[in-house]
Amino acid sequence: MKLGIVLATRGDLGHAVALALAARRARHEVAVFAMDAGCHALAEAPDAVAQLADADCELFACSNSAVGLALPDAVMRGSQDDHAAIVATSDRVIALT
Repeated sequence: MKLGIVLATRGDLGHAVALALAARRARHEVAVFAMDAGCHALAEAPDAVAQLADADCELFACSNSAVGLALPDAVMRGSQDDHAAIVATSDRVIALT
Protein backbone atom coordinates (compact mmCIF):
# COMPACT_ATOMS: atom_id res chain seq x y z
CA MET A 1 0.00 0.00 0.00
CA LYS A 2 1.16 3.53 -0.72
CA LEU A 3 0.15 6.56 1.35
CA GLY A 4 0.32 10.01 -0.19
CA ILE A 5 0.41 13.05 2.09
CA VAL A 6 -0.19 16.55 0.76
CA LEU A 7 1.01 19.22 3.18
CA ALA A 8 -0.02 22.81 2.60
CA THR A 9 0.13 24.21 6.16
CA ARG A 10 2.85 24.84 8.72
CA GLY A 11 0.84 23.70 11.70
CA ASP A 12 0.17 20.20 10.37
CA LEU A 13 3.79 19.14 9.86
CA GLY A 14 3.80 17.19 13.14
CA HIS A 15 0.67 15.32 12.06
CA ALA A 16 2.19 14.57 8.66
CA VAL A 17 5.37 13.22 10.26
CA ALA A 18 3.47 11.06 12.73
CA LEU A 19 1.22 9.62 10.01
CA ALA A 20 4.13 8.98 7.66
CA LEU A 21 6.24 7.25 10.31
CA ALA A 22 3.29 5.10 11.45
CA ALA A 23 2.69 4.06 7.84
CA ARG A 24 6.36 3.20 7.37
CA ARG A 25 6.33 1.10 10.57
CA ALA A 26 3.44 -0.80 8.97
CA ARG A 27 5.69 -1.26 5.90
CA HIS A 28 3.67 1.00 3.62
CA GLU A 29 5.27 3.27 1.04
CA VAL A 30 4.95 6.99 1.79
CA ALA A 31 5.26 10.03 -0.46
CA VAL A 32 4.90 13.59 0.83
CA PHE A 33 4.22 16.59 -1.38
CA ALA A 34 4.52 20.01 0.25
CA MET A 35 3.16 23.20 -1.24
CA ASP A 36 2.40 26.71 -0.06
CA ALA A 37 3.13 26.99 3.69
CA GLY A 38 4.02 23.30 3.79
CA CYS A 39 7.29 24.16 2.03
CA HIS A 40 8.09 26.68 4.75
CA ALA A 41 7.32 24.01 7.35
CA LEU A 42 9.86 21.63 5.78
CA ALA A 43 12.48 24.38 5.48
CA GLU A 44 12.04 25.27 9.15
CA ALA A 45 12.18 21.67 10.44
CA PRO A 46 15.30 19.88 9.18
CA ASP A 47 15.08 17.33 12.02
CA ALA A 48 11.56 16.31 10.95
CA VAL A 49 12.72 16.04 7.34
CA ALA A 50 15.63 13.86 8.47
CA GLN A 51 13.23 11.55 10.31
CA LEU A 52 11.13 11.16 7.18
CA ALA A 53 14.16 10.65 4.95
CA ASP A 54 15.64 8.09 7.36
CA ALA A 55 12.33 6.21 7.18
CA ASP A 56 12.60 6.13 3.35
CA CYS A 57 9.71 8.50 2.67
CA GLU A 58 9.72 10.29 -0.68
CA LEU A 59 9.76 14.06 -0.10
CA PHE A 60 8.79 16.66 -2.69
CA ALA A 61 8.25 20.40 -2.46
CA CYS A 62 6.51 22.54 -5.05
CA SER A 63 9.24 24.56 -6.76
CA ASN A 64 7.00 27.60 -7.12
CA SER A 65 6.07 27.60 -3.43
CA ALA A 66 9.67 27.01 -2.36
CA VAL A 67 11.26 29.93 -4.21
CA GLY A 68 13.89 31.48 -1.94
CA LEU A 69 13.71 28.70 0.66
CA ALA A 70 16.68 26.63 1.76
CA LEU A 71 15.17 23.15 1.82
CA PRO A 72 17.00 20.19 3.37
CA ASP A 73 18.81 18.03 0.80
CA ALA A 74 16.37 15.15 1.23
CA VAL A 75 13.54 17.26 -0.23
CA MET A 76 13.31 17.22 -4.02
CA ARG A 77 11.94 20.26 -5.75
CA GLY A 78 9.07 19.27 -7.98
CA SER A 79 5.98 20.49 -9.74
CA GLN A 80 2.29 19.86 -9.80
CA ASP A 81 3.14 16.93 -12.08
CA ASP A 82 4.83 15.29 -9.06
CA HIS A 83 1.80 16.14 -6.95
CA ALA A 84 -0.48 14.53 -9.53
CA ALA A 85 1.77 11.45 -9.75
CA ILE A 86 1.66 10.96 -5.98
CA VAL A 87 -2.11 11.28 -5.91
CA ALA A 88 -2.55 8.97 -8.89
CA THR A 89 -0.27 6.21 -7.57
CA SER A 90 -1.29 6.29 -3.91
CA ASP A 91 -3.85 3.91 -2.50
CA ARG A 92 -4.84 6.53 0.08
CA VAL A 93 -4.17 10.27 0.18
CA ILE A 94 -4.31 12.53 3.21
CA ALA A 95 -4.56 16.26 2.48
CA LEU A 96 -3.46 18.55 5.28
CA THR A 97 -4.60 21.85 3.83
